[in-house]
Amino acid sequence: MIKKRDIILALGLILLGIVCYGVIRLGQKKGSQVIIYEDQKEIGRYDLNTDTTKEIQTAKGINILEIKNGMAYVTEADCPDQVCIRMGKISKTGENIVCLPHKLVIQVEGDDGQKSEYDNR
Repeated sequence: MIKKRDIILALGLILLGIVCYGVIRLGQKKGSQVIIYEDQKEIGRYDLNTDTTKEIQTAKGINILEIKNGMAYVTEADCPDQVCIRMGKISKTGENIVCLPHKLVIQVEGDDGQKSEYDNR
């Protein structure tokens, strides 16, 4: 049987989760550039404030990176799982898009190469 206290506890935990998520998202700073790594080696660096489309050719395949309105996202990829496309748009310091089949990482950094405060790389 579900008791009134169980419902209150569940709602409290959900509310706490929402508040924590909001605090984390608001604490992130807007990035200024996108760094592209293939197999942990930097292969490109682009300004987030300049709208552009880049074809990223790797040894494993092709990804199309779109930078528009201060956000970066993958619009096309020839990898089988398409996870990199479904990861959506990134614009805040420390956010990234990963394409494992192509060994590709697209990461947002701030001014002067500032990464997320949680990044230990």
